[in-house]
Amino acid sequence: MTDVVKPLFTTLATIVPATLIYVIGQILTRFVLDPIQEQARTVGRIAFVLLADADLHPETHKTERLEEASRGLRELAAQLRASRRVIPAYPLLAFLRVVINKRVLLESAAALVHWSNAVYQGETQAYRDRLAILLKVPGLDLTPRAQRPYSDDDDLTDDDRSMDDRNICALLAQDTPRSMAA
Repeated sequence: MTDVVKPLFTTLATIVPATLIYVIGQILTRFVLDPIQEQARTVGRIAFVLLADADLHPETHKTERLEEASRGLRELAAQLRASRRVIPAYPLLAFLRVVINKRVLLESAAALVHWSNAVYQGETQAYRDRLAILLKVPGLDLTPRAQRPYSDDDDLTDDDRSMDDRNICALLAQDTPRSMAA
């Protein structure tokens, strides 16, 4: 080899594999990791709504607020269902517990739609309880301990069983300064 060709091959042997690794990493990030992260964000938004909209009732809130909440709940249901179609190899990732399994995802979306419909009647407790159980929202124990069926066939959870005996009000009061908690 000549003195010109040898450095050229060395340079190409470095640049080509590095470029391929970068491209493969970008493909994995954009098509696999980002959709998984977006599903986790949707579950986080649902956990937020479980607490933020828990007090909605037709007798105490304006119709516009009820319509906004109903529309928001349906959007969350749609985002949750869409996440299953966007994530490639969903059954494999659900089996590995990287994403929510299909049954829990579909039941959660259905509970969101039912909650959306029930906002106008004020009968939302059962749907909120079901969502908290399905998505295992930590610290949001809306149902008594005896009624909560724990199953190991689920997905994204913090698995913090020490929180089982405390509800969200107790957790919030724990973070409040003593002068306000009294």
